[in-house]
Amino acid sequence: MTSLDVTVISAEKLPDIERFGKLDPYCSVQFQGLKKKTRVIEDNDVPVWNETLTFDLKGVPLASNDEIHIEVKDHELIGRNKVVGTATIPLRNLLKGGEQTQQLDVTLKDSNKRELPSKVKLKITYKPPPGAKSAAGGDTGGGTVVAQDDEEDEEDEEEEEAAPVEVVDPNTGEVKVIPAKKKKKGRRKKSRKLSNKKQPFQIRIKVLEARQLQGTNIQPLARVNVYNQTKQTRVKKSTHSPFWNESFFFNFNMSPADLFDELIEFQVFNSRKLRSDSLIGSFKMDIGMVYDEPSHAFIGKWLLLSDPEDNMAGCKGYLKICAIVLGPGDESPSIKAATQDESEDIEANLLRPAGVTLRPATFNLRLFRAEDIPRMDSDVIEGVKKVIGLGDENKEFVDPYFIFSFAGKEFPSMCERIKFIIKDWDRISNDDVICSSILNVNSISAFGENGFLPTFGPCYINFYGSTREYSDLPDEFDDLNMGKGEGVAYRGRALLELKTKLGELPETSIESIPDDDLLKIQKYLRRRNYKLHAAFLSATMVTCIDAPVEFEVSIGNYGNKLDSGVAPCSSTTQPTNAVFDGCHYYFLPWSGTKPCTVVDSAWEDISFRLEALNLLLKIVDSLESNMERVRISMRTKLPLPELAQLLISMLDELLVDLKKPLPQPEKGYHLENDLDRNMQSYRKVELQEIIEHVNKVRENATDINEAMVEVESVLQRIKNLAIEPQNSLPDVVIWMISNEKRIAYHRIPAYEVLYSANPNYIGRQCGKVQSIQMKFPGLKAEKEKYEIPTLLRVKLWLGLAKQEDVWHKNQTEGELAVFAETYENQVSILGSWTDGSLTMTRPKFSDVQGKISLPKENFVPPTGWKWDGDWYINQELSLLYDKDAGHKTYLEDMYENQSRIPVGTWGLNKQPWTDVKSDPVTPKDEIKLPEGWKWDDDWQIDLSRAVDEDGKFVTCCTYVNFWQIRCVKKRN
Repeated sequence: MTSLDVTVISAEKLPDIERFGKLDPYCSVQFQGLKKKTRVIEDNDVPVWNETLTFDLKGVPLASNDEIHIEVKDHELIGRNKVVGTATIPLRNLLKGGEQTQQLDVTLKDSNKRELPSKVKLKITYKPPPGAKSAAGGDTGGGTVVAQDDEEDEEDEEEEEAAPVEVVDPNTGEVKVIPAKKKKKGRRKKSRKLSNKKQPFQIRIKVLEARQLQGTNIQPLARVNVYNQTKQTRVKKSTHSPFWNESFFFNFNMSPADLFDELIEFQVFNSRKLRSDSLIGSFKMDIGMVYDEPSHAFIGKWLLLSDPEDNMAGCKGYLKICAIVLGPGDESPSIKAATQDESEDIEANLLRPAGVTLRPATFNLRLFRAEDIPRMDSDVIEGVKKVIGLGDENKEFVDPYFIFSFAGKEFPSMCERIKFIIKDWDRISNDDVICSSILNVNSISAFGENGFLPTFGPCYINFYGSTREYSDLPDEFDDLNMGKGEGVAYRGRALLELKTKLGELPETSIESIPDDDLLKIQKYLRRRNYKLHAAFLSATMVTCIDAPVEFEVSIGNYGNKLDSGVAPCSSTTQPTNAVFDGCHYYFLPWSGTKPCTVVDSAWEDISFRLEALNLLLKIVDSLESNMERVRISMRTKLPLPELAQLLISMLDELLVDLKKPLPQPEKGYHLENDLDRNMQSYRKVELQEIIEHVNKVRENATDINEAMVEVESVLQRIKNLAIEPQNSLPDVVIWMISNEKRIAYHRIPAYEVLYSANPNYIGRQCGKVQSIQMKFPGLKAEKEKYEIPTLLRVKLWLGLAKQEDVWHKNQTEGELAVFAETYENQVSILGSWTDGSLTMTRPKFSDVQGKISLPKENFVPPTGWKWDGDWYINQELSLLYDKDAGHKTYLEDMYENQSRIPVGTWGLNKQPWTDVKSDPVTPKDEIKLPEGWKWDDDWQIDLSRAVDEDGKFVTCCTYVNFWQIRCVKKRN
């Protein structure tokens, strides 16, 4: 008897979803629409069933895509049974030939597809029909299979005979041989008789892009052959994923009977090789196949390229195309392909030649830990719990879980991006996205003889998104957490490891990491102390003029002044009001005293990775600079001998740079993983091949233009090597803050400012003056792309704490001074300033935000330091400038204030003339013009406010009424 027996043994750690009492669980198993269930076990959250549920297959063998669906439910006498957890189990591992038995511990999922700690123990036995063959090595790929046959097809549909199958008659028990169903090869269906009359047809082909093209140092081009016409794309330099986006049109005047049996052939070539050996892969389809599609078109379809001489050679890459066949009166659909969604099953949108199979592959991701996750929940409920004694002092206000997604299912896959998402579980509303990150498959794998499968870690991966400050209201930057745009702030990191296995399918989708492996990972957690120094030289074109402006420097969580969970440090400049520059913009008046910041942090020492990256980036910069010099000389038509000398000197300098050794991990300080070793060997081989190629160009170059083309291909190869996917050092972020709001930012990769004792490995911007054009965060950057928030000139330096002396020795332009500062706070009561009022909400002496008490007597100099003087008042820098500085016209304004008691008469207030902040000013009739200025007009009452017809703004208090008039007068 052909059957599938599912033995439900037991379950453990079932969640208690009952409000009163315990669970009454039972398990149901569904297969091909037929559902069977176990008995109910009352009041038990660790049930043991030991029941076998048998499904009669009636002599039909299992298919590779068959699966069973199990549900554990809580039985209710009244009302609907509640689902405890579900799971889906594929049965492809039972198709190995003969009777197969599999024991599983299946992890249940909740209604949101999240893993539960609950597990169900099962035993599955499959008894196949006699003579049934193993499905191993079968075609398990998604998409459509297309016959690659150039001969004419006289039948309506081409079919392939399959081997007969022996089945058992369930009624008589006799073994019968029945013919198997014919396998369709995807040929065009001729649903109607085609006309022999000649008609005009137009075939439109758009070649969009290619991915995962096989080969080393290729320069691909795509060629399209339609009947007797051929067209091709441009050549793309040194890339395995070229993007062409080119359209071609083919016109014919033929009968449908003749045209529809002709072929469309797509070919991708490597233009660097000889013509006989340049084909990478091809794909063929007949024109009628396209015409039979809806709208007579394939839009955004992926083609699997193969070797036309050897189908068993496997996949040679993927090509994305649009194909449209238009006859008389046909309307063309839009040829613009939709943007590919990472969550879409791309391989289901794939056309594959018959006989070409893909290998199943498994990504094994180990997630060890995550840290620095920002707060995501309100503390209102937790505050109530603390009052009644039920709260937790160390509550983090975040319930994170991790999602790993990849659209590919087989190898090699056209999907290039692995996506990681961290979400916050929410009991009431939808789960919130905390942050997301993308890992490019091409950056963690390589093609060719020296290539390697995707691998990563153990290493931290950093996440970026919206600002870390929590708000109960929706944030305008929430889309940044989902990867829509550049993240403006660091939002945490996760330690993970990724490995790839071919041809193996896991029995369970998730399992716990063994304790031994957790101990092995401890060596990757060692950290060293780093110092991040910043010296601000100038800030111009400042747009914030209504409140003091300050700049914050941070790396990771260190230095973030608005995050309450981070220890304070000297990461911000002093708040300063902007001053008009006399033309159009405002600047910060730092004058001869430039603010400096320093941020202490602790990170893993991955300098050997970043130093190798810096070396390659310097080679790229040097080569691009020399190439531009040669191009300028070619445009100015220098004599050929001088051009040849420039070219040779450029190649000689390139050879010297390429022979510089890559940094090696230092024992005792650095730990390399599999990807480090693979990339190091791959880079060495590639650099050696580039050196040989450059030597050939230098010795055999006879034409300047041809030599420059070769140098451009060399440049692209070096750029492909200058990628470091395991950069666990977070980016340096500079924020412009005004009125405790983040206005604009700039992100700088840490390796750009990283110091090294070897000058070849120093970051390109380490310790150098750089001009930074800051930008608005999120969608505001696009809306106000023509507005510059500010332009900074700043020096940045990042290095180990023990290397800090290098930074101090290099600051020869001025003297570094360290100040201790505290702010005195007072409140105005009836026009008098005091620090003893009940309305005082700040300490008498505090930090600039008024949150931390900093009395002067509590300051103690560090060991080895001493005070250079006594406390003094440091005046705000903008007060050193007159309020009309830089202006050619200036509007004087002041407020006249009168008051009265109820039923009394109006009279001048105690301070009759004040400014907008209610501080006393000189009466309007006593103002003296500065030298060189004159009045433009007389004093006027400002009526463009919320005032009455006399310009009065009236307020009423308990005992006194007030009114106020604003007077303005212009001078130039």
